[in-house]
Amino acid sequence: MSRRDAYAEAGVDLDVNARMKAGLADAVASTTTNLVAVGFGSFGGAISLPPGYRDPVLVSSVDGVGTKLHLAIEWGRPGAAGRDLVNHGLNDVAVLNARPLAFLDYIASGELEADTVAALVEGMAEACRAAGVALIGGETAQMPDTYRAGAYDLAGTMIGVAERSALPHPERVQRGDVVVGLPSLGLHTNGYSLARRTAARLGPEYPVGGSTLADALLAPHRSYLAELAAAFAISGVRAAAHITGGGLPENVPRVLPAQLGARVEVDSWKVPEIFGVIAADQDVSAREMYRVFNMGVGMAIIVAADAADELLVAVPGSFAAGHIIDRGGEAVMLAGL
Repeated sequence: MSRRDAYAEAGVDLDVNARMKAGLADAVASTTTNLVAVGFGSFGGAISLPPGYRDPVLVSSVDGVGTKLHLAIEWGRPGAAGRDLVNHGLNDVAVLNARPLAFLDYIASGELEADTVAALVEGMAEACRAAGVALIGGETAQMPDTYRAGAYDLAGTMIGVAERSALPHPERVQRGDVVVGLPSLGLHTNGYSLARRTAARLGPEYPVGGSTLADALLAPHRSYLAELAAAFAISGVRAAAHITGGGLPENVPRVLPAQLGARVEVDSWKVPEIFGVIAADQDVSAREMYRVFNMGVGMAIIVAADAADELLVAVPGSFAAGHIIDRGGEAVMLAGL
């Protein structure tokens, strides 16, 4: 038996992997920008900093899509997982008032299926193209015995650049500032260890808001890149919080000074129907729902009171959700629960 055949017998076929990676080249090339110095196929990616920055700092974020991935696998929608991976990273960089420049991915499975990997990378490339971000590299790892048959895992790193003086800092937030919310498209990529129990009980075709449970649970993790760029162009905007795992109670305090909290009026926006379906199916209390899920608020922006109206006009769909107060027992008071 040859060395190549021995490795294939062990579960890794190098020839198949090489052909699969070659097939990804067009999708990756479609994201190339004029800043790319070294891209797909090298040992690492290299990208130039755009001109115009006086004191540039690199901003980076790494994340996955959590157990939402299980539903993407079970329901055969890998492209959605690739898209969500990029959009999550875009938001994490954009809340630091940074311009995202480049993305790198990591895909791992027990057996790399060419069609699945292609769909994952196409989903990433689509989201990168929409944001003007270059997909400059990645890793496809085949690890038999680590992953069950048909399963795969994803992670991604987003790299951006910001002007040091323009980075938001919690110390700039003041009592009386307004909390402005931006609507989510659903769960985004958090809370799925709970939500999947409802999926298992009700099934993907269960009706939710004129669509299905599968569509509601795999709704995109929305990118707020354009909205945050418009927001940070307003001088009164202090900070922004990406509402991910832990919901409003855990993410808003990350952009507040220790002495301040937020009062959020939970009746100031419409909660998507999918959250009610999960709560009713599993008898989850309202307070726990707000600790687990974003509950319809994917981004929170803190803005000076005298600039709030300007922000609400500049960012369509945004809404006043509360205001900054002296911190009491809880960093975020959910008024109306």
